Amino acid sequence: MQPSTRLTTSLITRGILGLVLAGLLLLSGCQTTPPPVVQTFYVFGTEVSVHIYDTPSPQAQKAIHAIEQHFLAMHQAWHAWEPHGWVYQINQAIAQDQAIEIPADIQAFIQQTQQLSARTHHLFDPGIGSLIALWGFHQRDWQGPPPDLHLRQAWLDQRPSIADLAFEQGQLTSRNTEVRLDFGGNLKGLAVQQAWSILQDHQIPRALLNLGGDLGSFSLDTRDKNPHTNWTIKLRDPQQPERAIAEVILPANMALFTSGTYQRYFDWQGQRFSHLLNPNTAAPADSFASVSVWHPDPVMADTLATALLIAGPNGWQALVAEFELSHYLLIDQQNQLIVSPALSPWLVKTTP
Repeated sequence: MQPSTRLTTSLITRGILGLVLAGLLLLSGCQTTPPPVVQTFYVFGTEVSVHIYDTPSPQAQKAIHAIEQHFLAMHQAWHAWEPHGWVYQINQAIAQDQAIEIPADIQAFIQQTQQLSARTHHLFDPGIGSLIALWGFHQRDWQGPPPDLHLRQAWLDQRPSIADLAFEQGQLTSRNTEVRLDFGGNLKGLAVQQAWSILQDHQIPRALLNLGGDLGSFSLDTRDKNPHTNWTIKLRDPQQPERAIAEVILPANMALFTSGTYQRYFDWQGQRFSHLLNPNTAAPADSFASVSVWHPDPVMADTLATALLIAGPNGWQALVAEFELSHYLLIDQQNQLIVSPALSPWLVKTTP
């Protein structure tokens, strides 16, 4: 594995910090005719925007409408805390120690996620919904206080995990009734992946998806290596959000996902608690401020951004080796940056 470059912010300018601030992105693309069709809607608890280029407006609007309807259906099916969706029903069945028959596509993604989770040694684990609820991060507002240590230890003694699930003839069972599924850690990756299929079905030449700062670029030509079809992502300064201070190039058919401890949190008695929880400690991860992963598979990018952040300084390199990950950027709490050699050339511009 090629060694990473470890830098401090003073060496590469603070502009790079904008790369990992999800939701703080300005987007720009190449000049096109006809003008781009852009539409924004709210789903998955975040703002989603779809930018379609080189496409007549009626064709673009049909594609965007199809994506929006699909995302809304996904939101209902996969929401862990709202009744009527599949994940909610699965969690209810697990709590009652009952088997439940589920659709094939739901089963396929759960099994895919089980495999990914196992490869991360369950640092990334969507089976920890009960821990998320214990901390209160399943609610819209997080105000604390943090749960008592004895409650966290009781959870650790049970250690529910997605690994506890089994399937037989389309039915899901769990050997641990404390498992509660919550796919907030990689559902947006699945959404981008499926949106790409919709864009392909509608013969959209080029598009960009922005799900709260997590990005997926698309080209109908899967072999597209033309630099003129790359995306220039203008990144906002977290200290001065009104201005862009850095740019990164995102090529066609690539995803850029970020996990960070800086955006969703609550403060309690002078201490900050992030929503990203380490299943091995039942406490928030706090070693890295953020992790960004650049990958052709959106599900992989979404999963690994979370897994690397939770792994922290002592575990991230093992995960990079396990997944042969080449493009990543990590920032620790002291503002030191670790930039993979493969990603460095795509960081094309910073300003003081």
